[in-house]
Amino acid sequence: MKVLIVFNHPAPYKVLSFNELSKHVDLTVLFERTKAKDRPDEFYSKNNYEFKSIVLTDSYIGNEGSLSNKVRNYIKEHHQEFDLIVMNGYSHAAEFKAIRYMVKHDIPFTLLINGGVIHNKEIFIKKLFKKSLVSPASYYISPSKKSDEYLIYYGANPDKIFRYPYSNISINEIVQSAPDKKSIREKHNLPLDKKIFVNASQFISRKNNMQLLSIFKNRNEHLLLIGDGKEKEDYLNFIKINSLNNVTIMPFKEKEELFEILKGCDAFITLAKEDIFGHTILEALACGLPVVSSNKVNSALEFIENGKNGYIVSLDNNEEINTAIDKVIDIPFENTIKTVKGYTVEASGRELAKIFEELHG
Repeated sequence: MKVLIVFNHPAPYKVLSFNELSKHVDLTVLFERTKAKDRPDEFYSKNNYEFKSIVLTDSYIGNEGSLSNKVRNYIKEHHQEFDLIVMNGYSHAAEFKAIRYMVKHDIPFTLLINGGVIHNKEIFIKKLFKKSLVSPASYYISPSKKSDEYLIYYGANPDKIFRYPYSNISINEIVQSAPDKKSIREKHNLPLDKKIFVNASQFISRKNNMQLLSIFKNRNEHLLLIGDGKEKEDYLNFIKINSLNNVTIMPFKEKEELFEILKGCDAFITLAKEDIFGHTILEALACGLPVVSSNKVNSALEFIENGKNGYIVSLDNNEEINTAIDKVIDIPFENTIKTVKGYTVEASGRELAKIFEELHG
Protein backbone atom coordinates (compact mmCIF):
# COMPACT_ATOMS: atom_id res chain seq x y z
CA MET A 1 0.00 0.00 0.00
CA LYS A 2 1.46 3.35 -1.06
CA VAL A 3 0.84 6.25 1.32
CA LEU A 4 1.76 9.93 1.07
CA ILE A 5 1.88 11.98 4.28
CA VAL A 6 2.38 15.75 4.34
CA PHE A 7 3.91 17.26 7.50
CA ASN A 8 5.55 20.60 8.16
CA HIS A 9 9.07 19.71 9.42
CA PRO A 10 11.07 16.56 10.25
CA ALA A 11 10.70 16.69 14.03
CA PRO A 12 12.53 13.65 15.49
CA TYR A 13 9.43 12.29 17.21
CA LYS A 14 7.58 12.32 13.89
CA VAL A 15 10.49 10.76 12.00
CA LEU A 16 10.58 7.98 14.61
CA SER A 17 6.85 7.42 14.16
CA PHE A 18 7.10 7.47 10.36
CA ASN A 19 10.00 4.99 10.49
CA GLU A 20 7.77 2.55 12.36
CA LEU A 21 4.88 3.12 9.98
CA SER A 22 7.16 2.45 7.00
CA LYS A 23 7.63 -1.12 8.26
CA HIS A 24 3.98 -1.73 7.36
CA VAL A 25 3.29 0.47 4.31
CA ASP A 26 5.20 1.93 1.36
CA LEU A 27 5.57 5.42 2.82
CA THR A 28 6.52 8.77 1.32
CA VAL A 29 6.61 11.85 3.56
CA LEU A 30 6.66 15.37 2.14
CA PHE A 31 8.09 17.85 4.66
CA GLU A 32 7.27 21.49 3.99
CA ARG A 33 10.53 22.83 5.45
CA THR A 34 13.89 21.61 6.78
CA LYS A 35 13.38 22.78 10.38
CA ALA A 36 11.26 24.88 12.68
CA LYS A 37 12.75 28.33 13.24
CA ASP A 38 12.51 28.08 17.04
CA ARG A 39 14.21 24.67 17.25
CA PRO A 40 18.02 24.28 17.57
CA ASP A 41 19.85 22.36 14.86
CA GLU A 42 20.70 19.71 17.48
CA PHE A 43 17.01 18.87 17.66
CA TYR A 44 17.28 17.29 14.20
CA SER A 45 20.85 15.99 14.36
CA LYS A 46 20.12 12.27 14.74
CA ASN A 47 17.26 11.94 12.25
CA ASN A 48 17.51 8.76 10.20
CA TYR A 49 14.90 8.35 7.46
CA GLU A 50 13.76 4.80 6.78
CA PHE A 51 11.05 6.02 4.39
CA LYS A 52 11.12 8.09 1.21
CA SER A 53 11.41 11.71 2.29
CA ILE A 54 11.02 14.93 0.34
CA VAL A 55 12.11 18.09 2.16
CA LEU A 56 11.20 21.47 0.69
CA THR A 57 13.50 24.43 1.16
CA ASP A 58 11.59 27.49 -0.07
CA SER A 59 9.07 30.12 1.06
CA TYR A 60 9.23 29.69 4.83
CA ILE A 61 7.03 31.84 7.04
CA GLY A 62 7.02 32.12 10.84
CA ASN A 63 8.39 29.39 13.09
CA GLU A 64 6.92 26.39 11.29
CA GLY A 65 4.91 27.54 8.28
CA SER A 66 5.46 27.60 4.55
CA LEU A 67 3.98 29.57 1.66
CA SER A 68 5.29 27.10 -0.90
CA ASN A 69 3.18 25.95 -3.84
CA LYS A 70 5.29 22.80 -4.11
CA VAL A 71 3.08 20.72 -1.81
CA ARG A 72 0.07 21.42 -4.01
CA ASN A 73 2.12 20.87 -7.15
CA TYR A 74 3.50 17.55 -5.91
CA ILE A 75 -0.01 16.30 -5.17
CA LYS A 76 -1.20 17.57 -8.55
CA GLU A 77 1.51 15.63 -10.37
CA HIS A 78 1.70 12.48 -8.25
CA HIS A 79 -1.62 11.88 -6.46
CA GLN A 80 -2.52 8.95 -8.70
CA GLU A 81 0.62 7.11 -7.57
CA PHE A 82 -0.72 6.77 -4.00
CA ASP A 83 -3.46 4.66 -2.47
CA LEU A 84 -3.92 7.19 0.34
CA ILE A 85 -3.04 10.85 0.83
CA VAL A 86 -2.77 11.95 4.46
CA MET A 87 -2.52 15.58 5.53
CA ASN A 88 -0.85 15.66 8.95
CA GLY A 89 -1.83 19.31 9.39
CA TYR A 90 -3.82 22.05 7.69
CA SER A 91 -2.86 25.30 9.43
CA HIS A 92 -0.12 26.58 7.10
CA ALA A 93 -0.50 28.19 3.70
CA ALA A 94 1.22 25.33 1.86
CA GLU A 95 -1.20 22.88 3.47
CA PHE A 96 -4.39 24.75 2.78
CA LYS A 97 -3.35 25.38 -0.82
CA ALA A 98 -2.95 21.62 -1.18
CA ILE A 99 -6.30 20.91 0.50
CA ARG A 100 -8.09 23.48 -1.66
CA TYR A 101 -6.64 21.83 -4.75
CA MET A 102 -7.74 18.34 -3.65
CA VAL A 103 -11.25 19.55 -2.81
CA LYS A 104 -11.58 21.33 -6.15
CA HIS A 105 -10.43 18.27 -8.09
CA ASP A 106 -12.24 15.63 -6.01
CA ILE A 107 -9.05 14.02 -4.72
CA PRO A 108 -9.87 12.25 -1.44
CA PHE A 109 -7.61 12.85 1.55
CA THR A 110 -7.46 11.85 5.20
CA LEU A 111 -6.70 14.36 7.96
CA LEU A 112 -4.32 13.07 10.66
CA ILE A 113 -3.93 15.37 13.67
CA ASN A 114 -1.52 15.38 16.60
CA GLY A 115 -4.05 17.20 18.78
CA GLY A 116 -6.12 20.35 18.90
CA VAL A 117 -7.41 23.08 21.19
CA ILE A 118 -10.77 24.79 20.76
CA HIS A 119 -10.58 28.56 21.27
CA ASN A 120 -13.99 29.72 22.44
CA LYS A 121 -13.23 33.38 21.67
CA GLU A 122 -12.17 32.60 18.10
CA ILE A 123 -13.66 35.03 15.59
CA PHE A 124 -16.39 33.55 13.39
CA ILE A 125 -14.57 34.06 10.08
CA LYS A 126 -11.53 32.15 11.39
CA LYS A 127 -13.71 29.28 12.56
CA LEU A 128 -15.43 29.22 9.18
CA PHE A 129 -12.08 29.12 7.40
CA LYS A 130 -10.85 26.20 9.55
CA LYS A 131 -14.11 24.39 8.96
CA SER A 132 -13.63 24.77 5.20
CA LEU A 133 -10.32 22.89 5.51
CA VAL A 134 -11.32 20.24 8.07
CA SER A 135 -14.81 19.26 6.95
CA PRO A 136 -13.94 18.15 3.37
CA ALA A 137 -11.66 15.32 4.54
CA SER A 138 -12.88 11.81 3.78
CA TYR A 139 -11.68 10.48 7.13
CA TYR A 140 -9.98 11.68 10.32
CA ILE A 141 -7.36 10.10 12.57
CA SER A 142 -7.17 11.43 16.13
CA PRO A 143 -5.00 10.71 19.20
CA SER A 144 -7.43 11.59 22.00
CA LYS A 145 -10.97 12.40 23.08
CA LYS A 146 -10.19 16.14 23.20
CA SER A 147 -8.84 15.90 19.67
CA ASP A 148 -12.07 14.19 18.56
CA GLU A 149 -14.02 17.10 20.02
CA TYR A 150 -11.77 19.55 18.18
CA LEU A 151 -12.38 17.83 14.84
CA ILE A 152 -16.14 17.69 15.37
CA TYR A 153 -16.17 21.38 16.34
CA TYR A 154 -14.69 22.17 12.93
CA GLY A 155 -17.11 20.05 10.95
CA ALA A 156 -15.79 16.49 11.03
CA ASN A 157 -18.31 13.67 10.86
CA PRO A 158 -17.85 11.76 14.16
CA ASP A 159 -18.55 8.48 12.34
CA LYS A 160 -15.47 9.10 10.20
CA ILE A 161 -13.02 9.57 13.10
CA PHE A 162 -10.51 6.83 13.88
CA ARG A 163 -8.42 6.76 17.06
CA TYR A 164 -4.74 5.76 17.20
CA PRO A 165 -2.08 5.65 19.97
CA TYR A 166 0.02 8.72 19.15
CA SER A 167 3.42 8.45 20.80
CA ASN A 168 7.08 9.43 20.62
CA ILE A 169 8.26 6.61 22.91
CA SER A 170 9.86 3.37 21.73
CA ILE A 171 9.07 0.25 23.73
CA ASN A 172 12.75 -0.15 24.68
CA GLU A 173 12.77 3.38 26.15
CA ILE A 174 10.30 2.52 28.89
CA VAL A 175 12.27 1.99 32.09
CA GLN A 176 11.83 -1.49 33.55
CA SER A 177 12.95 -0.92 37.13
CA ALA A 178 13.52 2.01 39.49
CA PRO A 179 16.75 3.75 38.40
CA ASP A 180 19.74 4.66 40.55
CA LYS A 181 18.92 8.35 41.03
CA LYS A 182 22.03 9.07 43.09
CA SER A 183 24.53 8.17 40.35
CA ILE A 184 22.54 10.11 37.73
CA ARG A 185 22.44 13.20 39.93
CA GLU A 186 26.15 13.01 40.66
CA LYS A 187 26.90 12.76 36.94
CA HIS A 188 24.78 15.84 36.11
CA ASN A 189 25.62 17.93 39.21
CA LEU A 190 22.10 17.83 40.63
CA PRO A 191 21.34 18.03 44.37
CA LEU A 192 21.34 14.73 46.25
CA ASP A 193 19.40 15.89 49.30
CA LYS A 194 16.23 17.34 47.72
CA LYS A 195 13.25 16.14 45.73
CA ILE A 196 13.69 17.27 42.13
CA PHE A 197 10.80 18.40 39.91
CA VAL A 198 11.73 18.62 36.25
CA ASN A 199 10.27 20.42 33.24
CA ALA A 200 11.57 19.96 29.70
CA SER A 201 10.14 22.46 27.22
CA GLN A 202 10.74 25.42 24.99
CA PHE A 203 11.29 28.58 27.01
CA ILE A 204 8.33 30.44 25.54
CA SER A 205 5.24 32.14 27.01
CA ARG A 206 2.86 29.29 26.18
CA LYS A 207 4.84 26.90 28.37
CA ASN A 208 4.24 29.24 31.34
CA ASN A 209 7.47 28.52 33.19
CA MET A 210 7.39 31.92 34.89
CA GLN A 211 4.43 30.75 36.97
CA LEU A 212 6.39 27.58 37.73
CA LEU A 213 9.33 29.66 38.97
CA SER A 214 6.97 31.75 41.11
CA ILE A 215 5.59 28.58 42.71
CA PHE A 216 9.04 27.21 43.53
CA LYS A 217 10.15 30.56 44.92
CA ASN A 218 8.22 29.56 48.03
CA ARG A 219 9.10 25.85 48.11
CA ASN A 220 12.03 23.76 49.33
CA GLU A 221 12.12 21.22 46.50
CA HIS A 222 14.49 21.69 43.58
CA LEU A 223 13.21 22.74 40.14
CA LEU A 224 15.11 21.68 37.02
CA LEU A 225 14.23 23.46 33.75
CA ILE A 226 15.61 21.86 30.58
CA GLY A 227 15.37 23.66 27.26
CA ASP A 228 15.98 26.96 25.53
CA GLY A 229 14.08 29.85 24.03
CA LYS A 230 13.49 33.58 24.05
CA GLU A 231 12.34 33.68 27.70
CA LYS A 232 15.58 32.26 29.07
CA GLU A 233 16.94 35.65 30.13
CA ASP A 234 13.65 36.36 31.96
CA TYR A 235 14.08 33.13 33.91
CA LEU A 236 17.68 33.96 34.79
CA ASN A 237 16.73 37.47 35.92
CA PHE A 238 13.91 36.11 38.08
CA ILE A 239 16.29 33.60 39.67
CA LYS A 240 18.87 36.32 40.34
CA ILE A 241 16.43 38.91 41.72
CA ASN A 242 14.82 36.38 44.05
CA SER A 243 18.12 34.70 45.04
CA LEU A 244 16.73 31.27 44.16
CA ASN A 245 19.17 28.50 44.96
CA ASN A 246 16.67 25.73 44.29
CA VAL A 247 16.49 26.14 40.50
CA THR A 248 18.80 24.72 37.84
CA ILE A 249 18.58 25.55 34.14
CA MET A 250 20.04 23.14 31.59
CA PRO A 251 20.21 23.65 27.81
CA PHE A 252 18.33 21.49 25.32
CA LYS A 253 19.24 17.81 25.60
CA GLU A 254 18.97 15.15 22.93
CA LYS A 255 16.55 12.38 23.78
CA GLU A 256 18.99 9.81 25.15
CA GLU A 257 20.59 12.23 27.61
CA LEU A 258 17.22 13.83 28.45
CA PHE A 259 15.78 10.45 29.42
CA GLU A 260 18.79 9.72 31.61
CA ILE A 261 18.32 13.02 33.46
CA LEU A 262 14.56 12.46 33.83
CA LYS A 263 15.28 9.13 35.52
CA GLY A 264 17.32 10.97 38.13
CA CYS A 265 14.41 13.22 39.10
CA ASP A 266 11.35 12.60 41.30
CA ALA A 267 8.45 14.10 39.35
CA PHE A 268 7.63 15.99 36.16
CA ILE A 269 5.72 19.26 36.24
CA THR A 270 4.22 21.46 33.53
CA LEU A 271 1.95 24.47 33.89
CA ALA A 272 1.57 25.05 30.15
CA LYS A 273 -1.22 27.42 29.11
CA GLU A 274 -1.87 25.35 25.98
CA ASP A 275 -0.49 22.17 24.46
CA ILE A 276 -2.25 20.44 21.59
CA PHE A 277 -0.70 17.14 22.69
CA GLY A 278 2.34 17.26 25.02
CA HIS A 279 5.00 14.65 24.28
CA THR A 280 6.87 15.30 27.50
CA ILE A 281 4.03 13.77 29.54
CA LEU A 282 4.65 10.40 27.87
CA GLU A 283 8.42 10.83 28.16
CA ALA A 284 8.16 11.46 31.89
CA LEU A 285 5.87 8.48 32.49
CA ALA A 286 8.18 6.25 30.43
CA CYS A 287 11.05 7.28 32.70
CA GLY A 288 9.06 6.38 35.81
CA LEU A 289 8.07 9.90 36.86
CA PRO A 290 4.63 10.86 38.17
CA VAL A 291 3.28 14.05 36.63
CA VAL A 292 1.76 17.33 37.76
CA SER A 293 0.18 19.01 34.75
CA SER A 294 -2.14 21.88 34.01
CA ASN A 295 -5.52 21.00 32.55
CA LYS A 296 -4.46 22.69 29.31
CA VAL A 297 -2.24 19.79 28.14
CA ASN A 298 -4.16 17.30 26.03
CA SER A 299 -1.91 14.31 26.69
CA ALA A 300 -2.26 14.86 30.44
CA LEU A 301 -6.05 14.82 30.11
CA GLU A 302 -5.74 11.56 28.20
CA PHE A 303 -3.19 9.76 30.41
CA ILE A 304 -3.09 11.26 33.92
CA GLU A 305 -5.46 10.02 36.63
CA ASN A 306 -5.45 12.02 39.85
CA GLY A 307 -3.78 10.08 42.62
CA LYS A 308 -2.84 7.17 40.35
CA ASN A 309 0.02 8.45 38.20
CA GLY A 310 -0.10 12.19 38.83
CA TYR A 311 -2.38 15.19 39.27
CA ILE A 312 -4.10 17.60 36.91
CA VAL A 313 -4.36 21.17 38.22
CA SER A 314 -5.92 24.52 37.33
CA LEU A 315 -3.55 27.35 36.50
CA ASP A 316 -5.55 29.87 38.55
CA ASN A 317 -5.34 27.82 41.76
CA ASN A 318 -1.88 27.95 43.36
CA GLU A 319 -3.16 26.13 46.43
CA GLU A 320 -4.22 23.20 44.26
CA ILE A 321 -0.85 23.23 42.49
CA ASN A 322 1.08 23.20 45.77
CA THR A 323 -1.07 20.38 47.14
CA ALA A 324 -0.41 18.34 43.99
CA ILE A 325 3.34 18.92 44.35
CA ASP A 326 3.15 17.73 47.96
CA LYS A 327 1.21 14.56 47.11
CA VAL A 328 2.66 13.45 43.77
CA ILE A 329 5.92 12.24 45.31
CA ASP A 330 4.04 9.41 47.05
CA ILE A 331 2.83 7.83 43.79
CA PRO A 332 4.43 4.40 43.21
CA PHE A 333 6.92 3.99 40.38
CA GLU A 334 4.96 1.06 38.94
CA ASN A 335 1.89 3.22 38.34
CA THR A 336 3.73 5.48 35.92
CA ILE A 337 5.18 2.94 33.51
CA LYS A 338 1.92 0.96 33.36
CA THR A 339 0.31 3.97 31.71
CA VAL A 340 2.53 4.05 28.64
CA LYS A 341 3.07 0.38 27.83
CA GLY A 342 0.37 0.42 25.15
CA TYR A 343 1.41 3.82 23.80
CA THR A 344 4.63 3.39 21.84
CA VAL A 345 5.73 4.28 18.33
CA GLU A 346 5.66 0.58 17.54
CA ALA A 347 1.98 0.40 18.52
CA SER A 348 1.31 3.65 16.68
CA GLY A 349 2.83 2.33 13.45
CA ARG A 350 0.85 -0.91 13.61
CA GLU A 351 -2.46 0.80 14.37
CA LEU A 352 -2.02 3.48 11.72
CA ALA A 353 -1.27 0.80 9.12
CA LYS A 354 -4.47 -1.06 10.13
CA ILE A 355 -6.49 2.14 9.83
CA PHE A 356 -4.97 2.90 6.42
CA GLU A 357 -5.86 -0.58 5.18
CA GLU A 358 -9.44 -0.11 6.39
CA LEU A 359 -9.70 3.29 4.71
CA HIS A 360 -8.29 1.94 1.47
CA GLY A 361 -10.83 -0.85 1.56
